[in-house]
Amino acid sequence: MIRSIKLLFGLALVVASALLAFGQTPQPTAQAPTGPLLKTNPKIALPDFEAAKAETLASGGETAELIYAARIDAVTRGVYDSLIVVYAKPVKSGQNYFALIVREGQKLPLIADKKDKLARAFPASNKYLRMGLRHEEGKAPLIRLMAATNDKEKGEQQRNLDFQFNGSEFVLVAESVMPLPK
Repeated sequence: MIRSIKLLFGLALVVASALLAFGQTPQPTAQAPTGPLLKTNPKIALPDFEAAKAETLASGGETAELIYAARIDAVTRGVYDSLIVVYAKPVKSGQNYFALIVREGQKLPLIADKKDKLARAFPASNKYLRMGLRHEEGKAPLIRLMAATNDKEKGEQQRNLDFQFNGSEFVLVAESVMPLPK
């Protein structure tokens, strides 16, 4: 065992000296990015992260900040052909949050109120918390966006918005408000 290790070390030394003799240095190997690419989803693949950053810039402009992105099966269970992108744009009183699904070259927004000219994912005073996905047999999956909201009487609450694909767009199918989990 020790003899084979010495042999491999010697071979590596010969190759390195040959490369130096010809004036070439070995190229460093490409390193994977270190640390989380995105605080809210550190396991996102680099191509999806880059696509989400590009989409945030294209849809939200220079001041937009990427909040969350993930590859999901938003239309058909088990078919991960959709990228959800949640980004925020600063305003005087905080941030406006926007969400969209990028799928097959299409941008499909998740809009809480169809009458909202800005096409926000939440009302203006809400703050994005997280996203969930629930599969139902024979139906398109439900995408749940959760946000923190302040109620004057009840204090801080969680707003849940459920979206479902209807064949051409994601529509809001349910909305609920509940106490924030402690």
